[in-house]
Amino acid sequence: MSWFQKHPIRKDSKSIALLAVFVAMVVALEVYPIVGVTDIGVPGDFTIDWTGIPIVIIFLGLGIVYSMVAVAAMWMAIAYRNFVGAAFKGFAEFYTIVGLLAAKLLTMRYDMSRMVRLTLYLVFGVTFRIVGMFITNIYLIQSFFGVPFEDAVIGSVFYVIPNIVQAVINIVGGVVLYHLIPENLALQAGLGDDAVSASSRVEELPSAEIEESSQLSSETEYDQS
Repeated sequence: MSWFQKHPIRKDSKSIALLAVFVAMVVALEVYPIVGVTDIGVPGDFTIDWTGIPIVIIFLGLGIVYSMVAVAAMWMAIAYRNFVGAAFKGFAEFYTIVGLLAAKLLTMRYDMSRMVRLTLYLVFGVTFRIVGMFITNIYLIQSFFGVPFEDAVIGSVFYVIPNIVQAVINIVGGVVLYHLIPENLALQAGLGDDAVSASSRVEELPSAEIEESSQLSSETEYDQS
């Protein structure tokens, strides 16, 4: 059984409702930032923000597909007022989530502590983001600003450190906040692989057992009457 078969796209109303809540957080952080707190400007027209934190929580709790939906929602929230900024930000968060997916595929093979998993998430998430954005920035800078290739490379190098800082904030913030959710509450809300497994076990009950249970229930009600 492949990884995607073990982790199907969620279609239940509870997961969709949770996605809507977290996406609303993402959009709110973009549309109504608190300057100096949730949105800190750095040289080079780059901002350090909290937008990626709920996206990481969505990835951990609801899976890769829903996290990409959140990235798309974030992109639209930025693009209507700043298409150039949306292009840079969208690619950056996309690469971060792809890195987290690679780390998750690795952690699923072995029994690891939370600290080890967090370390791997950081290594893969940061690496995928800085490598992906270093290459992407070169082409985006040339396309949007019409600068020579050499200048675009220099500009891309300049953004490496801010991207590292942003990735660390997103991953550490998202993982820590996700694990602060009580386990019972997470299961009831349908967050995480354990919730999916529990739901799958219920759905996989043989129809014969379900029918037998229904018959026993009917007989009990008949006897009581």
